[in-house]
Amino acid sequence: MFFPNKPFSVKISLFTIACCVLFALSTLSVMAHSGGEVTSKKIETPITIDGMLDEAEWDAIFQEVSPLQDIVVDPRDSKHNQDWYQIIPGGGAGANTNDGGLRVSRGKFDGDDDFLARWATLWDEDYLYFAFDVTDDSTHEYANDFATRDGDIDGIWLLFDTKHDAPVFEFPHHEFETRHVANNSTYEADDHYWIFGPVTTAGTSGAWSQSLDAASDPELGDPANGHVAGQKTGSGYSAEIRLPWSIFEPFFGAALAPTDGLVIGFDITITDIDGDAPGTYAAPLGGAIAWSSDFENDNSPGVFGDLMISTEVVGSATSVDPRDKLPSTWGKIKQAHQ
Repeated sequence: MFFPNKPFSVKISLFTIACCVLFALSTLSVMAHSGGEVTSKKIETPITIDGMLDEAEWDAIFQEVSPLQDIVVDPRDSKHNQDWYQIIPGGGAGANTNDGGLRVSRGKFDGDDDFLARWATLWDEDYLYFAFDVTDDSTHEYANDFATRDGDIDGIWLLFDTKHDAPVFEFPHHEFETRHVANNSTYEADDHYWIFGPVTTAGTSGAWSQSLDAASDPELGDPANGHVAGQKTGSGYSAEIRLPWSIFEPFFGAALAPTDGLVIGFDITITDIDGDAPGTYAAPLGGAIAWSSDFENDNSPGVFGDLMISTEVVGSATSVDPRDKLPSTWGKIKQAHQ
């Protein structure tokens, strides 16, 4: 009786293993993750936060990352060739989503002349830095109360999953279904975002903390701290932002120290108001566009990409004349303010 039962036992075991494998594969095939990745490299000389983007370090890193890292209306256009993910049409939850989004939500964008953002990130022992060169055919300076956000803005959102513990999902063929991920991922204590107003009528810039109606962030929102600066340009606006590493501690639960190989969940959303002042955020004029999602990132850290810290040093501490050394975009920004 023992020997006839042994093959049956083996069959049961193999069947069980096969079922487990098939279950795991099926689980992977119905989940999603954007796949966006960006590396922040180290600098030896601090960035001057004036919104000018005239440091050699910015020049060096922009030459590395653009156009693959740009935030664009259609990432699959041959000019950009960003194939690290696609969004299934209709995947976003926002209204008037430009036929499914491709990272656009809450509005309508007509192409690169209407909106395009080149951006980069660097770091040193004190700060995590960001630079933006935004093409915007109708830039509006924020003119309302900065203590508590009042109205929509031409602004920048930086979003972080500091512990990098949001669910990681994968869909086949990079077909990223935002709504599915949003339903399986919510903000926790280590997830947070800041909303930056880079250009204002007062000439000072700052940030609000997380929710749409939140008060000015006590550290980033105080112009005296010099963490945020923006400038209007001939094609839109430029902005520089520095985040003290200490600002992440309340969310991370401990000091967040930049170390080689550190990975933080990360995304960017840029909001755009268009039309006659004060402008409108609604379609068909204004809207929002993101780097690694289609705007469910304010609800779901599972749609974030990855920001990776590298100790590789970028650039030179030697100042340059941007009209001679920088790409034409950056030279034009600098010349506009000389």
